[in-house]
Amino acid sequence: MIIVVFTGNKPYSDLEKAAIDRAKNEELLVDVQQSYVYANKQTTVTVIGTDKKGALKAVFVPAGKGELKAVPLDGAVTAQQAREKALTEKEAKDILHTRLGMESAGPVWEVAFIDADDHLNYVYIKAEDGTTWKQISNL
Repeated sequence: MIIVVFTGNKPYSDLEKAAIDRAKNEELLVDVQQSYVYANKQTTVTVIGTDKKGALKAVFVPAGKGELKAVPLDGAVTAQQAREKALTEKEAKDILHTRLGMESAGPVWEVAFIDADDHLNYVYIKAEDGTTWKQISNL
């Protein structure tokens, strides 16, 4: 079982490591706090950390080749604020994840959760102003 879990997570670990290295090599970040894979039309890795001036940033690194996008997070909606906003209309039985990703609307927080009726839900909150961009409910 441990081998299956390790092997199953290895591609993501390699992808995240490459994204972190690229964000640092291109001098967009000097310190990394977290990273994770975000999947939409194009898979990207979101790398969150600080730049050489100490400013908090998110760098969106496309899987494979492509241009990196760096977005300052100072003054942006936090993950906690996005969760609170996403759960104003529905009660969550279990929050699966809150991830920052790049969409056509700009940086958005994807909040995935199971509601009280055991349905899977996704709510996308704009990081810029905290408004709801999109919802996918009752899956």
